[in-house]
Amino acid sequence: MRQRKSGDQIILSARCKVRRLGLDVLNFIVPRRFADFVVADASPFAAALLLPSMKLGENLVIQGRISARLHAGMTEMIRTVAGWDVGLKPIRVIADELVPDQVAPGVTGVFFSGGVDSFYTYLRHKSDPQPITHLMLVKGYDIDRRNGRLWETTVHNVEQIAKEEQVTLIEIDSNLRSLTDPILSWTYSHGGGLASAAMCLRCGISQMYIASSADAEHQARRGSHLTIDQLWSTEALSFVHDGWEASRMDKIDCQIARSPLALKYLRVCYANKNGSYNCGECEKCLRTMVSLQAAGVLDRAETFPAEIDPRRLAAVPIGGYDEEVFHRENLAALRARNLAPELQQALVTALANVADGNTKASPVAQRIRSDIDYLDHSYARGTLRRLKTHVTGRSI
Repeated sequence: MRQRKSGDQIILSARCKVRRLGLDVLNFIVPRRFADFVVADASPFAAALLLPSMKLGENLVIQGRISARLHAGMTEMIRTVAGWDVGLKPIRVIADELVPDQVAPGVTGVFFSGGVDSFYTYLRHKSDPQPITHLMLVKGYDIDRRNGRLWETTVHNVEQIAKEEQVTLIEIDSNLRSLTDPILSWTYSHGGGLASAAMCLRCGISQMYIASSADAEHQARRGSHLTIDQLWSTEALSFVHDGWEASRMDKIDCQIARSPLALKYLRVCYANKNGSYNCGECEKCLRTMVSLQAAGVLDRAETFPAEIDPRRLAAVPIGGYDEEVFHRENLAALRARNLAPELQQALVTALANVADGNTKASPVAQRIRSDIDYLDHSYARGTLRRLKTHVTGRSI
């Protein structure tokens, strides 16, 4: 692990054997003004690479020191997720040294994308006895590092949120996904990715909230989950999986719809056509707009179109369990409130197509895709992946 200063930044880096051939350098870049928060050990890199290592079925060998508590948590996590039957194999975590963190008082933060889940968690806890005082936004996670326009807009808006709320924004930059996406989908690796970013600053941050995507009843086995998020904790930094008690519709009803701040800056889009903040056309934008409509506040949500095209909603591709759950919640809310019969019918049509759209690829097809992704990453610098994302409109 190496730490160096460059202008107003601190760069934490480690050489990692992620590919079968050659070495990569994994970076976390943090603002220099948070120098007192930085911990220079291998713990962030271990967290970032644990589940990708499980996908490869190779032990995670760390030439350096990591938190003793993190090592124990990762060992328990391996036992848990290896039993999920999602292609993650049991491995060992082998480190040169296991050293307890030095514990000191610190601030409370939340991973904050500006979406429904992170806004809900922030609004819910901002007045706690130990309130959230820091918002963490990571470039290269849900925003591609090459999409400078969207990043600048998002940073500007989160800065405005931080200014209005009198809290602090922490911007981190990482190339993690460029290394791990060809090995393991972000669906499964994002929990460790989030944890790793905060671990870089655990000398100053003592608690981080990870906003839940779904309530406890409907949580799919993903990289961030009620049963594993706390296992990323070290002696100095605790992770809290938050919001599992509320459905997505409940979050909008209870917090988002009542917050002028959230309605002014809410960001959910993954398509980001032409660098747009919210395109208003992708699956995630549309389902969020329906939720806002059901809550009676779509006309006040400044970052979305004021109307929903029922034909576009009826044709929306529902690509997974989580998406199906959210659309069914929307349909139930519209029906219970006797609202928008044309949107109800559109959702019925879209949900009827779920079975056809969710046909699972054969093991052979999955292996071929995995090999293509690996070769693209190793020898074409991700060119095919970028083309696929551009054509499909999804961050894959």
